[in-house]
Amino acid sequence: MQRYIFLAASDSQPVGYGVMAAWAPNDLPNVEPGVKPRSELDFKLEGGARLDQNFSLHKRQSQSQKQSQDKPLYESVDEDIAAPHDWQQVPEVEQVLPGTDWQDFTPSPLPAFAPEILSFLAHLSQRLIQAGTQQPDLAALGFLLRPAQLAAQQQRLGNNHALGLVFHLVPSNVPVVAFYSWAIALLLGNANVVRLSSKRSETQQQILAIVQQLLTQRRWQDIARRNRFIRYRHSDDSANDSTTSHDEVTAWFSARCRLRVIWGGDNTVGAVRAVPLAPRAAELVFADRQSIAVLDSRWLRLCCSAQLAAIAAGLQQDCCRFNQQACSSPTGFIWLGQPEPELRKQLLQMIFAPFAHDAAAVMQRLVGLQQYLCLSAAPIHVEQLAGVNIVQPGNGPLLQHAGGGVIAEWVLDDAQCLLDMPWDIQTCVLAGDASLRQLLLAQCGRLQLDRVVRPGQALALDWYWDGMDLPARFSRSARQG
Repeated sequence: MQRYIFLAASDSQPVGYGVMAAWAPNDLPNVEPGVKPRSELDFKLEGGARLDQNFSLHKRQSQSQKQSQDKPLYESVDEDIAAPHDWQQVPEVEQVLPGTDWQDFTPSPLPAFAPEILSFLAHLSQRLIQAGTQQPDLAALGFLLRPAQLAAQQQRLGNNHALGLVFHLVPSNVPVVAFYSWAIALLLGNANVVRLSSKRSETQQQILAIVQQLLTQRRWQDIARRNRFIRYRHSDDSANDSTTSHDEVTAWFSARCRLRVIWGGDNTVGAVRAVPLAPRAAELVFADRQSIAVLDSRWLRLCCSAQLAAIAAGLQQDCCRFNQQACSSPTGFIWLGQPEPELRKQLLQMIFAPFAHDAAAVMQRLVGLQQYLCLSAAPIHVEQLAGVNIVQPGNGPLLQHAGGGVIAEWVLDDAQCLLDMPWDIQTCVLAGDASLRQLLLAQCGRLQLDRVVRPGQALALDWYWDGMDLPARFSRSARQG
């Protein structure tokens, strides 16, 4: 028996090799450098292996293995949703990433936690953390996607399966949310279409550049074929236009997805919800929410100057990073016990120092204050400090406002008074001791509260959001009866 080392080549570049066995020299296939590969190079390599058209070596498989491989990865994807030809009729949209059309797009999912997905997200994490030295938002997403974090989710939900195609509609105020939503859905194996905001922020462009660089690599083409980032005009932009309208484009993707995810304000959620979904599709919505900071005056009096500076720095990150526009940014400050006047003033001015000398922030703060006063049904006391306007609404609720350095403030006797107020809060940033933390966590249902975090952690990304387990909601579990 003779053996020959075979070097496969395409366009004069070696791209693979194999070992042929028991073939006489005259039987060797005629493949020369510079010759385009045929559609199926069924070479009889050692052990029954073969080279495919990409010169990848495939090991011999039993009939049962082959039948298993031939089955759809996710059988419950409807034919009408997954039909490949349908994706050649996508309405006109701006292709953002990958910068190609829909020719090779497939909505069929990969297995949840597939090795290529874990590898891709680990590389993405590394690149984001490297870039995060200059851009904290990138570091936050990279930190969430570290291999150890992915492994923990795989251990927790490793038996779950992808849903199919997920259609994401994301906000403009926090650009990283688009990639946060997408990455979690991808981890669970889903194909994704992400409609990006038309506002091209630096953060959005940086992450897109990194993702683009990764998706062009050959080893992640299965992921590239299943993911599209697109833009199309807002409904107001196309109201008097004869081209495909915003709602028609939204309807096209909504009819073909298994899960529609809406990140946005109440108005956006209401408008998109009017667009029908496929009968078996589900929907996740993240509507307007508000957040608070709870500061225990008695506990703060015991803190040294270094601890107070750290608390102020953390709250500054929570409040000022997105100009108080993120739903997890505190817009209400609650003191438990009367604070010392000088300590209160010092803390508030340290927290809102970035707004103090910013001309745009001054104007926005003025507008936000007027909006707050218009919305309030009762007279409100107003106090102005450097960088922040403080309104004291008495027993009134926390109102929506424009952010940018306008906060509502309450002084309550103790934690029981806090529990008695009608809150509906996403995030509570707590500057207090462990016992207060445990009390708030135990009363989350009563407070309609989703999370309690330390100063500086309000904007940190988590696998849970708005009280929902996102990896679980982006997947489904199969049970054996």
